[in-house]
Amino acid sequence: MLSKIFLSSILILLAACSSIQPRDPSEKSTSFHFGYQQDSPLAAFFEDYEKKSTSAFVPLHQGDDALLARIALIESAEKSLDLQYYIYRSDETSQLMTWRLYEAAQRGVRVRLLLDDMQKRNDLGMAELNAHPNIEIRLFNPHQYRDARVLALASDFTRLNRRMHNKSLIADSASAIVGGRNIGNEYFSFESSVEFGDFDVMLFGEAVTQTADQFDLYWNSLYSVPMEWIIPGSDKVADEVIQTQVQKLRLEEKFSTGNYNFRKLDLYEDLEQGTVNLYWGPAQVWFDLPDKIATQESQLIHNLSELLASVESSFVLISPYFVPTESGTQALVDAAKRGVDITIITNSLASNDVFAVHGWYAKYRQDLVEAGIKLWEVKASAEVKSKWSLTGSSRSSLHAKAMMIDGTTLFVGSMNWDPRSAELNTEMAVVIEQSEYVQESLARLPAQLKQNAYQVVVRDGDIAWIDATTGETFDSEPEASIWRRLGAWFSGILPIEDQL
Repeated sequence: MLSKIFLSSILILLAACSSIQPRDPSEKSTSFHFGYQQDSPLAAFFEDYEKKSTSAFVPLHQGDDALLARIALIESAEKSLDLQYYIYRSDETSQLMTWRLYEAAQRGVRVRLLLDDMQKRNDLGMAELNAHPNIEIRLFNPHQYRDARVLALASDFTRLNRRMHNKSLIADSASAIVGGRNIGNEYFSFESSVEFGDFDVMLFGEAVTQTADQFDLYWNSLYSVPMEWIIPGSDKVADEVIQTQVQKLRLEEKFSTGNYNFRKLDLYEDLEQGTVNLYWGPAQVWFDLPDKIATQESQLIHNLSELLASVESSFVLISPYFVPTESGTQALVDAAKRGVDITIITNSLASNDVFAVHGWYAKYRQDLVEAGIKLWEVKASAEVKSKWSLTGSSRSSLHAKAMMIDGTTLFVGSMNWDPRSAELNTEMAVVIEQSEYVQESLARLPAQLKQNAYQVVVRDGDIAWIDATTGETFDSEPEASIWRRLGAWFSGILPIEDQL
């Protein structure tokens, strides 16, 4: 009797929830990027440089620079803006970007915004933006019950557990930004309790066209659902509503005065004066196909496996979520035994925002270290260098996803070194041959690690952590509370590795 009452209650609840009505995929319009816009201000800006190769990039190490670069591309675009993100928050930096995108649409730029639907957002607000004649919004692999996402997940876990983790912004098909950052305060060194150390590259050249091609594949895929299918018949948001909200939020003031003034950044002056330092080199954009969420077949992992098989002398891996698995650990150990100099940088338990990941990673530490692999864990108290890092953030956390191979090759993108990135989420990355930048980064790395990370070693048969700045050695997870240690330990005995 109770089970029948429970089932009836669930059915009533589902009936009351707004849900996506099934539609014939052929009803969805297709659209594509317009190709390289040679008349765009962005094309003129980059072509002022001597062209030495097919692609070029500007490294975006700091959160403030990364936000400025995105705003600069948005404000410079004249024809098109395509954005693809896993997380797009509703905080100050996100609001600033949304406002600038709206302003671009108002001046005639076509804006396409493709968002993964794991994050709950304001459907009505997105539908009102989507009703603008120059703005289109689609959600990738959306939850079917909009107001009951837990029930949606419970009823269709296998599908909804697989997400689009790709991150890109493309302006006029002339420049793009690819890397690890989502859209939110913690990624851009703006007021947040946690500050992510992250990494993007701003691209020019053939890599931009490749990035635009992958966006089109996702935009037109079966899994991208137009907002008008989710909230049909919505009215366009009124311009006066946008302007009132902008004034209420003081968006102009927040980013032009005080600690968070764009004009204080070195990159701002470089962009104004045309003195940005570009690194040139052959580049390729690698990405999973959208149907990976159904097939679990990863084109990116296939390409990466071939690249890693060719490593000759050195390999530096930076991954915030590092779960190498037994087979991955053995592959790293084998590479170290054949003479490859391997350095792995990941989060400590205290700096990791997902302690379950740490619980499973910890199982493989000793094997890695005993094989001669240099293993470093970033401190929760690490300093994130940024002119805006006056935020009072209580904790730092590594979020960059990059590799440096044989001192010549840079790999940067959205992919973590874990089963979720390999098998469940779709991912993308750009691979660039650029020895000058890689060598500069490798030269800076020892001092950065000494200051901001613990070296993991084996002492008397057990794992220990060395703080090179103080000489102190720890025999348990440094900076982590007992409750966090217990949580990580308990997660490590649960059968969840393939979900991490």
